[in-house]
Amino acid sequence: MNDIQRKFLVSPDIKRWLKEKTVTLEQTEQFYVHSDRDTLHYYTKHFPDTYTEVTIDSEGQEEKRAVTQEQYKLARRQYIGRKVVKKSYSIDIGQETFVIYKYLKKLKGLYILVVYTKSDRLTEESEALQALQPLMLKEIDKDEKYSDKSLALCVEVMEYNVNKLFDKIDAFEAPNLFFWQVPTRLYVRDGVSLVLYRNLRLLHHYKTNYQQKQFSASLHRLRVILRRSATLLETFSDFFDPNIQSVCTNLLLRYHEQTKLLRYLYFLEELCETKEGVHPSLHKEIKSLIFKEHRNISQMLYSQPFKQLVQILTREVQEQEHSRCASLEDEVVKLVKQHLSGLETLLAGTKDGHDEDMLEELYVSIDSLQTLIEDFFHILGEKKTQIIVDELNILLKPLREYRNCKEREQILNAIKDQSDETNTLDIEPLLCTHKQELEEKITHALKLLRASKFYI
Repeated sequence: MNDIQRKFLVSPDIKRWLKEKTVTLEQTEQFYVHSDRDTLHYYTKHFPDTYTEVTIDSEGQEEKRAVTQEQYKLARRQYIGRKVVKKSYSIDIGQETFVIYKYLKKLKGLYILVVYTKSDRLTEESEALQALQPLMLKEIDKDEKYSDKSLALCVEVMEYNVNKLFDKIDAFEAPNLFFWQVPTRLYVRDGVSLVLYRNLRLLHHYKTNYQQKQFSASLHRLRVILRRSATLLETFSDFFDPNIQSVCTNLLLRYHEQTKLLRYLYFLEELCETKEGVHPSLHKEIKSLIFKEHRNISQMLYSQPFKQLVQILTREVQEQEHSRCASLEDEVVKLVKQHLSGLETLLAGTKDGHDEDMLEELYVSIDSLQTLIEDFFHILGEKKTQIIVDELNILLKPLREYRNCKEREQILNAIKDQSDETNTLDIEPLLCTHKQELEEKITHALKLLRASKFYI
């Protein structure tokens, strides 16, 4: 067999070209069965009666052995995914071998051409290959979704131009990107990359908007995008380079934490203007801190690490070589089910009481789940997700407010401790007055949700 191989997706019209050639015809059936975590295990039938069992270990080493028809039929009852049945038409033209695979059964209509030659020069000069150009849809040498493994174990091949989908996001005005929805018929890595790319555009927009106007609303939206992007990277960590995923997630969370103080200071300043009994000295301290934090956050947004974070993630999301060809819809549904199952376990653990650590764990779990649902609600089904969101909010709303009360108290105490007027600065008017009520709501919500079963 020649050493150089090129692979093309071709039109079904190639059947007309085949009629004019002398071909060697072969038909095969292949299916996979469950195997150990680090191995692949499949069976092949070469019609009419040759049966082979193949095992591929974690290092890619193949081990083949002949099996009987009875052994093959027994394994066939336990196949996973789909059986890949295809006819192969082999044609020798000069120093080249052309193999056309015509897929049958559930993959009917799929045609793949593989050209074997001794050198790249021969391939470039091939008259036969030039004659087939009008029938070639695209070259798929490195496209894993057309491998027999993916065709057997993954979703039916989906055809789309992911670059055009990136272009569509670029065509949106940044503020309107919150209304953009990822298409449903995508591979999961592409879908996640598009959502993350949308987030990066929004991140740049709110960063610029905040630098120009320093509005609290812009800072809030900037923080939302930071948190949602970190959650997306954590949830779909398998689809990104491990080092990039780890570094970028940590940076996103760090920037989210660094902007927290200013977000609360904005809130406290608004509270000073509406609450009665707030001493002007406290208002003055808060204004002074806001001025300092403005400078810190501006430096952060202009910093080289922040710019590099956006650049690195932009390059990473547009990287298209990946091996998992799972459907976005299937993967999102599976992840939501896993999240809901984990949440039910956490809720069950509160039956005999709960402490602050347990409440924090619950909050993080629900917050991550909400982010996943908000990004993909149209894929999961709006009615189904709205029911889940409404139920989760029974706990999430009082839990979020309870956390905010605690954070507010810590910040106000820090302001008092650092102030020159420590003894006279009265922070009492800005403290929460309904903490006890929130604790009761949380206890009641936990009781209600422990009795719930979540379905998607």
